[in-house]
Amino acid sequence: MMKVLFITNKLPFPDNDGRKNILMQYVRTIKKFDNNVEVLNAAFIDKEEYLEKKPNEISSVTKLDQPKIIEKLFNLLMYTFLLRKWPLQVSMYYSRKTHRKISNLVKEVKPDFIVYDMVRVAPYLVKGFSGQTIMNYDDLLSLRYSRQLEHIHYIPTILGGIASYFPMYIQKLISSKSLQKSILKFESRLLNKYEKQVGWSFDKLVFTSPKEAKEFSEIINDRACLGIPMAYDTDKTKIRSKYQENQIVFVGKMDIPHNVAAVLYFCEKIWPIVKRANSSLEFHIIGKNPIKSVLELENKYEGVKVVGPVADIEESIKNSAVFVAPLVFGTGIKTKVIEALSYGVPVVTTSIGAEGIDFKNGHHMYVSDIEGEFANHIISLTKSEKLNESFSINGKELVHHEFSKQSMNNKWLTLLGKS
Repeated sequence: MMKVLFITNKLPFPDNDGRKNILMQYVRTIKKFDNNVEVLNAAFIDKEEYLEKKPNEISSVTKLDQPKIIEKLFNLLMYTFLLRKWPLQVSMYYSRKTHRKISNLVKEVKPDFIVYDMVRVAPYLVKGFSGQTIMNYDDLLSLRYSRQLEHIHYIPTILGGIASYFPMYIQKLISSKSLQKSILKFESRLLNKYEKQVGWSFDKLVFTSPKEAKEFSEIINDRACLGIPMAYDTDKTKIRSKYQENQIVFVGKMDIPHNVAAVLYFCEKIWPIVKRANSSLEFHIIGKNPIKSVLELENKYEGVKVVGPVADIEESIKNSAVFVAPLVFGTGIKTKVIEALSYGVPVVTTSIGAEGIDFKNGHHMYVSDIEGEFANHIISLTKSEKLNESFSINGKELVHHEFSKQSMNNKWLTLLGKS
């Protein structure tokens, strides 16, 4: 019986954010083509209560411990600042005790494949392991951070969703924009070097974006890189049901820097143009953990509704006239864009939001980095029911051809040597 061990920097369940969604889709895909494959997980625990929601597809979860403060400081001083070997996030995750625990687990369960999720867990490679190692990059963080530098004024904190893990005095210390820029530049440079080193240490490499996988393969001399994005089933024959004609929607975890920057930019630069053309329109921001600067948008801009988390995200997206993804930085394929297209909801996004998608502008979706154009596309899609329906059909067609579950199945078959 084949065994696959996933080593993850947080639990891959429940399905409550984009990263967990794609990890669980990977797991379910592996189980689908061979239910006898045993999938195990060794994870740093983001919330203890999530352990009770372990899906049946994962046979067991081994809890991994973060390094203690003294070890973090040692890692930072030695490997980050002195040797310039590890990025900050790698030093913050590496524990020698945890490394021994993983080594013992591998000796005990004898997996055929180990999938490492994101470069911050790359140092946990096990010496003497005779199976195949797969590094799941997600996307190139070095590129994401370098792009983030250009829009630092929209980001309250570079700590994003992990801000609450740090003492308040640390959060205040790095609230300075000049210091944040310095940290991002430093981390981006270290990651750029480290991502390439990691590429040579693993047998196979996975990205969410096929485009990014191809480009990275060329950088490190044609190593085995595969792009495996989130996949969706679409019913091309089903006509979109009735929706709220005055509702524009954005969905994302609202303490993540690129999502925060997107809605702040949109409300400042684009939303006023849209409202002048149609005062009845509303902009709904859906997603958990909205930070203060996001919550303040309701009082600052007319028609903006910070909804927070909802019970049924799919229904909330489908109920909207237009899905906007005004992303100003980021890397890889944006799952939220593919998801909206799969539901038959017209999408207006930026070049960053459309990156990695083989689309025809003005046919599958609207893509523009010019604020006036972006606004006009929204206005057109809310004004014309015929145009809205056309984009609904064309968007689903794109997802059907480019992001089918069969395509993802084939790629995992290749990775695990079953094709």
